[in-house]
Amino acid sequence: MKQMLGTNVALLFVVGTALPLLPGTARAMEGLTIEMGQKGQFLHGALLGIPVVYTCPKGSTSTSLLVQLSQASGNEVVNGFAVEDALECDGEPTETLILVMPTSTSPFRRSKDIVVDVNLSACDDVSLTCGDVSAGPVVLSLRR
Repeated sequence: MKQMLGTNVALLFVVGTALPLLPGTARAMEGLTIEMGQKGQFLHGALLGIPVVYTCPKGSTSTSLLVQLSQASGNEVVNGFAVEDALECDGEPTETLILVMPTSTSPFRRSKDIVVDVNLSACDDVSLTCGDVSAGPVVLSLRR
């Protein structure tokens, strides 16, 4: 049993040290950028629109944009998130409005600022690289 345990530990060490040398695991993907607008907007009641400008290299795959919101409201925090995938990637900046609903029973409040985190991820199947970029946390105003 001791010999088998030693063999497994040695194998894990060899595999663990080799992983960063595999293609695509040690390099980050270039050309990903993300920016948020200065102001969110209410749409249809509690639905919030968060303006985002993203850039990803032409031909990127497995693309996704994740937006997370948090807002203090009395004694609780109202949260929300949205995921948009299958993004258009042509190497040029693309502007979009990400729609976010609160995940709690309380709505977002118009009179309070909101904390926003945005993450963009994408892969390049040719070079076997993936990457992600983030913007946030940023405080956005919801006041008119």
